[in-house]
Amino acid sequence: MNFNKVQKRRGIGTVITTLIVLIASVVLGAGVIFFGGSLFQTNTQAEAIEMSNVHSWVNPAGAVGETATTAFVVQNTGSKAVTITSISLRGVSVPTTDWYYFKNIQIDDIQRELSADYTEANVDVDDDVVGDEVMLGGTISLNQGEAAIVYLNQAGNITPIDSGKFFTLQIKAGQATAVQTVSVVNQ
Repeated sequence: MNFNKVQKRRGIGTVITTLIVLIASVVLGAGVIFFGGSLFQTNTQAEAIEMSNVHSWVNPAGAVGETATTAFVVQNTGSKAVTITSISLRGVSVPTTDWYYFKNIQIDDIQRELSADYTEANVDVDDDVVGDEVMLGGTISLNQGEAAIVYLNQAGNITPIDSGKFFTLQIKAGQATAVQTVSVVNQ
């Protein structure tokens, strides 16, 4: 055996080693960006609303411009506060000046049959002896879990001839949308 003779062994070169480290860093960085992006996407989709107890009434004997009323319950089921930005019935946008609502409601009120008998100032929801609920007008903001009973004047340009027909009611609040079909009935 000749111990004086040293064999040269070649390992991975410095260029290849640098390339492997660089590729590993890029892959790990992409993973972090993907994970962070999915967290951001989850947080932006936390806006959600639900609509229930939808009614639309028409009064054949009402004066011109005072024949239709639409009412519903809207609840913020997301994890962020939302503001309702638009309401439309049968594709016609309802101006905020025709929105009337109140938010001081109990769970029983959400499921109770709504009445067509209301004024822009108040409505009696629970037939109690305490009195009517005071209505607010305009834009509706709901905190997480909060609900409101909403009344609309002349939504969708509904007239007595529309009795018995079905129309689509759509509500938008930020990125959240709720859509439901409603039947128009005589008051």
